[in-house]
Amino acid sequence: MVNSTKLAFHEAIEDIESKLQLKNKKPYDPSKWLSKQVETEGPITTTFARKKSFDNICQTVYKSLKSVFNDEDTTDQKKDEFQLQLHQAVIGNEQARQYFINQITNILRKNNITSDDYPHFYDSLSEAIFQEVYGVSILHKWEKYPESEAAVIRGTELWIDINGQFVKQTESFSSLDEVNRVTRTFMNRTKEAVINEQSPELEIEREDGSRITMIVKPRSRTNYVMFRRFIVKDISLAEQARLGTIRDIDIPLFQALSRTMPNTIFAGRVRSAKSTFMKSMIRERPSEFVVAAMEKHFELRLSDQLKDRLVFEIQAKEGDLHQALPRLLRMEHDYIVIGEIRSLETEAYLQACERGERGAATTYHLTDVEHVVPQITRHILDEFPNRQFDNEQERVARNVDLIITMSTDRDRRRKRVIGVTEVVWDEEQRAYRTVDLIRYSSVTNQYYYSSSISKRLLLLMAEENEEETKALVELLRARENESPMSTYKQIQDNILELILGEE
Repeated sequence: MVNSTKLAFHEAIEDIESKLQLKNKKPYDPSKWLSKQVETEGPITTTFARKKSFDNICQTVYKSLKSVFNDEDTTDQKKDEFQLQLHQAVIGNEQARQYFINQITNILRKNNITSDDYPHFYDSLSEAIFQEVYGVSILHKWEKYPESEAAVIRGTELWIDINGQFVKQTESFSSLDEVNRVTRTFMNRTKEAVINEQSPELEIEREDGSRITMIVKPRSRTNYVMFRRFIVKDISLAEQARLGTIRDIDIPLFQALSRTMPNTIFAGRVRSAKSTFMKSMIRERPSEFVVAAMEKHFELRLSDQLKDRLVFEIQAKEGDLHQALPRLLRMEHDYIVIGEIRSLETEAYLQACERGERGAATTYHLTDVEHVVPQITRHILDEFPNRQFDNEQERVARNVDLIITMSTDRDRRRKRVIGVTEVVWDEEQRAYRTVDLIRYSSVTNQYYYSSSISKRLLLLMAEENEEETKALVELLRARENESPMSTYKQIQDNILELILGEE
């Protein structure tokens, strides 16, 4: 680990030296990231003198810190420790980052250097120098929007999701080389991370758990780096109700759905809070239950958010997911969680349903719940083309109990559960059907309910938790009396009649 970190670190040092003209290359020009006007008592124009001044400050600080490597009294062990600490600071370790900011502050004081010429999204000159020389440059601006779920680098442009809409920032990176330097700081923590013309896509996880997706030419017109993070820290159904994802009065209903341990897929479009709601549901299960989780990247962070329970978290490469599952099955567990299913993860999830304990959970990108069974079946056949479609479709329908569908408004500010649907396999007809138990109408802004859970699923639920199964049926019947599913279907028919002009 130390050797790979040292190698990655020295590669980063070469980038920095090139940037700061320490190898007689093009002078560092921060004009692309400095705001055209710095927010003070009045507008301050960024002049060439100001740019040059900041360039000189960066060089002074960098040379002072680099002297650690050239000092004859510094042992190799101390150098390695310094390298590792700087690497940790660059990839997001707050304690390490603060250490270097303090070191930069001391250098500035020692050299009697002061300046107000840094963008308003940095808290200090020291922080600006650290981020521009070693860190993530103007991407740091995203940290000033803690409620923002996403940011995108397109070429040298920075776009930040603000109140559900991507807004292009006035600042930009100085060059594509600068963008590449920043992205390498994220890639350095994963030795398998490679992106080039032959492998033009990459997904990695940042130190704070946020997801990074990179796409480069020729797959894309220009290079893209997309960042997504979870902003909901309170993982509970009560918090989901406060946010409007579900109704307050339906908290006991969803608690019962969780505690009766059906095999569930949490499905929806991008950024519809699938993972957050899945974790909120999992939290409602008994704390003594042992969780076994498998992901391509450690994004769910279940052990961090479920500190009161034992969680086994296993990482496997995409081609190894279904092969790694037997290891997970041999471990003590009460239910299995599979990270988002796309291809081979689908086979791993079905194996978890077939061979593990009941209550398996996963997330899936989906826009139409009616299509989920054949859609998942096609994913399996894509990976295992010699299998028969009908056999795999029956397998999917037999193992998936519920699909909880999520959606979000176009501005992505409001997330909402829009449906709970049972998947039923009909042995006589040799076919599957879907039965809506809960459905939301955007026309009436109301929920509609049905208590028509199949006998098979009710028996399976009762075997897991008889009391919660009774509570679930009673709650659904009560809601059904107030707002029946038949009304929802009539509303849908009326909408079609209105659109088609039928009477």
